[in-house]
Parts: sequence; structure tokens; C-alpha cells
Amino acid sequence: MSTSYAQSVRNAIDPSDPRRSVHAVKQTVINELRETDSRVSVKATEYFNHAFAPDLILRWPQDSGTRRVFLRADPDPVYLAQDLDIAGSPDAIFFSLTPSERAMPLLVDNPLHSAALASGALLTDADGLQEFIEFRREAPVVSLASSAILQGGRGLVQRQEAIEVSRGISDGFAAAQVLDVPTTRSATQVIGEMFDDVRRDRLTRFLNAVWVGSGGDAASFPAATDVGGSLDDEALAFLLDLDEITDDTFWRRIGRGISLERLSSLVISQPSSNLQRLVSNNLDVLHAKLCRITLSQPQLWDEQAGLRWAIDRGMLALQGDRFTAFLAGRREDLNVRAEDVDGISVGELVKRAVRHRISVAQLELSTIRRTLTYGSDRVEDVAHDEELSDFADVLGPTARVNAAIASLSGARNLRCEFNSLTGHGRTAAKFPIVELLYTALALMLDLTEEEQDEISTFLSLRSLSRLEDSASLFDPEDLPE
Repeated sequence: MSTSYAQSVRNAIDPSDPRRSVHAVKQTVINELRETDSRVSVKATEYFNHAFAPDLILRWPQDSGTRRVFLRADPDPVYLAQDLDIAGSPDAIFFSLTPSERAMPLLVDNPLHSAALASGALLTDADGLQEFIEFRREAPVVSLASSAILQGGRGLVQRQEAIEVSRGISDGFAAAQVLDVPTTRSATQVIGEMFDDVRRDRLTRFLNAVWVGSGGDAASFPAATDVGGSLDDEALAFLLDLDEITDDTFWRRIGRGISLERLSSLVISQPSSNLQRLVSNNLDVLHAKLCRITLSQPQLWDEQAGLRWAIDRGMLALQGDRFTAFLAGRREDLNVRAEDVDGISVGELVKRAVRHRISVAQLELSTIRRTLTYGSDRVEDVAHDEELSDFADVLGPTARVNAAIASLSGARNLRCEFNSLTGHGRTAAKFPIVELLYTALALMLDLTEEEQDEISTFLSLRSLSRLEDSASLFDPEDLPE
């Protein structure tokens, strides 16, 4: 292992230059705090080893709470107990710069641990936090604990306690996946003791979601506290960042209550195999109002060839080799510039509509001097009209289709704008993303047969068909004539 943070702290101490030494020590601790939780913002104060003025202030995005960090040069339990009396509170972290030479009793018999629990404060050191950092490299789910320990950890958490908490989270996650009651219960007990109520509930809900997603009954989940409520965004993002979980049933259960807006707001590593699983197994519950397509050139060195889901610029997106289709629930959420391209000919529009069996209720056409609308009062498919072909001949070869209204199931209309490659509902209606994507891509892009087959297969809900014995969305008998 490379040089530990504990050793780095010792190396930073320089009695010959106290001012420089204080700065170096603080910066080393800041570096470890940031590696423990990448989301934390750390501000150094002008104090050092003060009785009641903190050395560092910790803040987190989208969280009004803060924690005060008191650096302590003397790790003697007697002095730490005095610190708890003076400044101990739920927002306090006492960080020992050097390890104690005294043998610490077990937590159950340790008055310092009991005093810290009573005040809600966290007592830790460089070795303790380093264990979280090291442990999560082998068990990424421990990232949940390393983040939570700074925000809401309490009690005495040195090296051995950090190992126990990390192992408890890791083993609890694995146990919840196989409905192992004793090990899952043990994990919830560790969580209940070492974290404040907010972080306790968050971590317990995470294990509960894994338990239910793995087929367990929510009522039989072994926790001493109420775990009602949904999986929060932070826990869901961590779940998506873990190594791939290949159980489609698990992802279907996890995703039944997740909206497009919530999914789009997540910050996760890309590409994410678990995101592919989550979206593909919940296509039937994800709805959007708008789809905007941007064009790109396939890259020979792109290792992610083929279709894939991504979260990009705060939107769920379907990425292909030469396009990206962004989805949004509201126009103000569409955070990508529209393409500026020419419309298509009437003949090309008819060819695409017939080929993909899409019913077109209305067209908006333009020539050099005029803009015209062609449609049916009875909302019929006009793509097969002989009059449309005659109309196009009269307008001449410069006529272009700027927009088309596609009729979808349930008497819903999707307006496809060819100049901006944007599809959207004419009212506040939202569409299942499968219908929205397939219709928008099929009408607004000149798809090859290979691309058409790939998109149809990718959006076919084939995993749901196995679960529910339902037909694929794009089975030929379900397509409009």
C-alpha cells in the first residue's frame, strides 16, 4: 500500500516552522476527507487545535447541514472526553492527528464511545478513514458508508470500527441479495448504532430496496426501525455504479416507481451496465413528452458501439453510432441545442411512414414562397393518399416536409419537426419512451435496415415478455396497417 494518510500527517508536522506545519497538516487531512467522500466541500478556518473553534468546515451539495472538524494533536482519551464536554454535538467531528498509545476497550465497554454517541459527535483519525477508502476499492458499495460517515457518523470510529462498519455494509448488501436474515439484521444493527437518524434511514432503505428487489417480502426485512419510503437518489446512484447485477427481475422491482425526471437527475459513472438493466426492464413505466435527436459521426475507436442508455446533460438519452436521442418530461428540461437541417421530400416521408408502419395524420410543407398544411378532418392516415402524391407533384421538387403529425395508440399525436429533429406532444400528454423513440427515430432519420432491426430489438421489452408472457411491442401483428 502507498504511504498512509497517518504517515503523511506525521510527515507534515515540522516543529521548526509551525505556520507551515499547520497548513501542511490541514491540507493532508482535507485530502483524506475528499477521498473519503468526493462530494464534500472543505473550508479551512484560521484556527488550529482550538478548544471550541473548528479547524475545518464540511458542507455537501443540496444539503443545508454542515459538520465542524476539530483537529486534535493529543489523542489521549481523557482529553478527548473533555473536548466532548466542551464542543461535543451532532455536527462535531474530532480528528486525532496521532494514534493513541493506550489500549482501547471494546466499544460496549468504552466510555469515550458512549459519550460520543450521547452527544452525536464522531471521533476518528487518519487510520479509521483510510480503512473506508481501502475497503471500498474491493467492495464499491462501501462508498455509501464512507460518504455517510462524514455526514452522519457518530461514536468512536478508528481502524477496527471502520473495518467492522465497512464489512457490515458489504456483507449486508450481499446478504440482502440472497435474503440472508441473520447477516442482513447484523448490518442494520451496525448502521443503527454508528449513524445518525438520517443516514441510518438512508442506508437501511438501501438494504431494504435490495432485499425487496431480490424477491424478499418488505414486511420480513430484518430491521429494528421503520424503513418506509423510497430509495433516495444517492443510494440509487451508488447502486447503478456498482459492478453489474445481471438479475433482470431485481431491476424491474427496483425501477417500478422511478420516473424519467428522477432518473435523469442522477449523477453516475458512464457507461453504466446497471443503467442499461434498469432502463431496459422498466421501459413500460418511463414516460416523456419530448425527444430531440442530435447527429454524430461513428468513431472507429469507439468501444461502446451499438445502442446504449446514458444520462447526459441531465437527460436520459439513447445513444447510437450516429445519433443521440435525448428524452425530457418538460420543454425546459431539454438541455441540448437543436439541429438545423433541411426538411425531407414528400416521397421520403411516405417511404419512411410506410416502411415503419407509422400512421401520419397531417403534414406541414413549404416551398420557396409558401407554407401549406395537408391533413384529414377524420384523423386518417394520409401517407397512402394518391392525392398527396399529386399534391407533391404540383408543388415541385423544392417542396419539403417541415413537420408531420404521427398518430400513436390511445388517440395521441406526436409532432415530428424535421428541421430541428424534435418530437413532442401537441398537448401536455406524455408518451411511453418506447413509442416516442421508435416513432421519432423512424420518421426523422433515414434508418438502414440494420439500424431499424437494432432499434426495434433494443426497444422490444423482450425481458418483460419473459416475465409477463406479453407480446413484443413491435410484433408485426401489433403494428398499424
